Amino acid sequence: MTHRSSGLHNGFLIVLAVFLATGQDIFSQNRITSPNQDGFESSLYEGGLNEMPEKDTTVVQREVPKDYTQWQIVTKSPLYKFIGPDTIQYLFQNSYKTEGLRSSYSILGNIGSPRLSRIFSERSAMPEFAFDAPYDYFVKNPTDFLFTDTKTPHLNVTYFSGGGSRNGDDRVKGYFSANFGRKVGVGFNLDYVYGRGKYSNQGTSLFDARFYGYYHGDIYSAHFSFNTDDIKVAENGGIANDLYITNPELMSEGKKLYEPEEIPVIMSNTWNYIKRNQFLVSQDISLRHQYSQTDSIGDTAITFNRYREIGKFANNTEFGFLDRQFIAYQAPDNYYQYQWFRNDTIDHFRNFYINNTLSFNMDEGFSRWAVAGLRLFAAYEFRSYTMADTLADGIRSKYERRENRYDFTIGGSLRRETGKNLNFGASAQTVLFGSNFADFSIDGDISLQFKLLKQMAGFTARLKLNGNSPAYYMSSYHSQHYWWDKDFQKELTSHIDGELNIDKLHTRLTFGLTNISNYTYLADIGLPVNNDMVSSNIQPFQCESEIQVMEAALSQDFILGPLHWENRITWQYSSNRDVLPLPALDIFTNLYLKFTYAKRLRIEIGGDAFWFTKYTAPTYTPGTGLFNIQNEYNRIEVGGYPSIDVYINCVLRGVRLYAMLSHVNSGMNAGNGPFWGPHYPMNPRMFRFGVSWTFFD
Repeated sequence: MTHRSSGLHNGFLIVLAVFLATGQDIFSQNRITSPNQDGFESSLYEGGLNEMPEKDTTVVQREVPKDYTQWQIVTKSPLYKFIGPDTIQYLFQNSYKTEGLRSSYSILGNIGSPRLSRIFSERSAMPEFAFDAPYDYFVKNPTDFLFTDTKTPHLNVTYFSGGGSRNGDDRVKGYFSANFGRKVGVGFNLDYVYGRGKYSNQGTSLFDARFYGYYHGDIYSAHFSFNTDDIKVAENGGIANDLYITNPELMSEGKKLYEPEEIPVIMSNTWNYIKRNQFLVSQDISLRHQYSQTDSIGDTAITFNRYREIGKFANNTEFGFLDRQFIAYQAPDNYYQYQWFRNDTIDHFRNFYINNTLSFNMDEGFSRWAVAGLRLFAAYEFRSYTMADTLADGIRSKYERRENRYDFTIGGSLRRETGKNLNFGASAQTVLFGSNFADFSIDGDISLQFKLLKQMAGFTARLKLNGNSPAYYMSSYHSQHYWWDKDFQKELTSHIDGELNIDKLHTRLTFGLTNISNYTYLADIGLPVNNDMVSSNIQPFQCESEIQVMEAALSQDFILGPLHWENRITWQYSSNRDVLPLPALDIFTNLYLKFTYAKRLRIEIGGDAFWFTKYTAPTYTPGTGLFNIQNEYNRIEVGGYPSIDVYINCVLRGVRLYAMLSHVNSGMNAGNGPFWGPHYPMNPRMFRFGVSWTFFD
């Protein structure tokens, strides 16, 4: 495979020179721990947006306020979840990546493709609309959206780009917010991903638009939001033969090296399409206690009436229309074991839901006996599923079948969050009646601050117990080639973990143990067709034996002057690798120099890399749009291959910029070669850049 590395190298040097020739003020660092407007998560952010440029004393300058706050609606609580501002520099060059900040997710190669984390603790429970799961980095539900309160209108635009116009990728994100007085605010958020793909039939197009408004009164507050998502992904089923990557000379008898777009793929004229429209209306009323406070001014005593908030009532109503289509105008010969409908090229699934939640919160600390906050909720959810079915005469009579389900859930929690050295929380919920009757969730956590080896340390322990029915499409699924109706038992999960943080030593150690009964999963049980072909037949299963998963992770950073070396090592053990395969080790390392140039420009320049051990990774099936266990007749391993990026990352007065040469070691076939998953290779070497700019007033 040939690469134009010299041109990319020259381009990288040009961008580097431009960055170093530009100067702005340097900013201080502050701590946050929550994801921001982009869903970006880290422990550091740069505070430069609130700093003003040097003043010209010859003119009168108007200072534009740059303060703003952002928050999310919490579904089962009247409280808001406040989020730190998105002005981060650290790992900004990785924030566009589908594979995640530390490359812990396996993807299909192209930006915007489906993904699955290799680290078990990063995987979320399967949503009711299961087709959202592979796009969890992009799909955000209404309660994930950030509302913004700003003193002056402001606009943020972020642009990422990589590769060329023919086979590169782009992502454009932005949000605008404005206030009308102190109580009313409006805004919108746009996100567009367009990946043409290095390999054939691999294009992605993902679009998200969100609009919101809110009113914050002294007692009554209301929020409204609407979002629409369009996800269209071309499916190629992976490359036809892995030797095109691992041993290209063998495939061409030594006569040529293959460009990615020249490598044959399994599928063509095949797409997955997801359409989502969701609405949220949230209202809350504050409960306040009036008390008198007397102050003296000179010899005069004056009594004031004060108000203290003691709690809130809230009502959240969310409803949505979710739609998924699998469109296949051409299928490989003998690829599928079954065809249930004649001359049909489209599988169609529709889901409507509405959720109404009433909640109450009593504030922690509003009186001496209120040592913890109390939260209670009751929720009713109605769900309607529509998919194909057949009449008595089978494949000649197809119609759309609708099935309705509902649940009534109650729950509550106690939580202490303002303690100096000790905080704790406990919550529980259960389905009182409905389709998932007796589903339950219990969790608790405790956090301590103490001295360890003369350093302040923090320790957090968590316990979770869950008993949940499998997601609807894991029990019932009808399509052109895959069909099942199952009556599964509840999946029972117990999990305990602990986390130790020593900030001054830059050390974070975590350990977790999970036990799962009735683990539900998808597997390919298709039969061999000939010597080099196995048909596809995806079916769901529940594991009869319990599965134990152990995980330990060490994050250790070393700092010597401007030199920073950051490492995360994750070890995992699965007691049943045939059903729940995990890599034993997953490693991310980041080595860079951090310094300032001409007292005006903050720079990080270095490289990062990731590596994971070989394992029989889950494979992606276009027909379901989900990941499943590989077929036993043709299982292969991936892993044992390092991927290295080099980058320069800069910040100047709130403007973030980066340039990167990704996968610089492309062409090195260590381990099993550069594969994310079975038959899905990593993209070859590529030049990338990005910029994020916030405009005020």
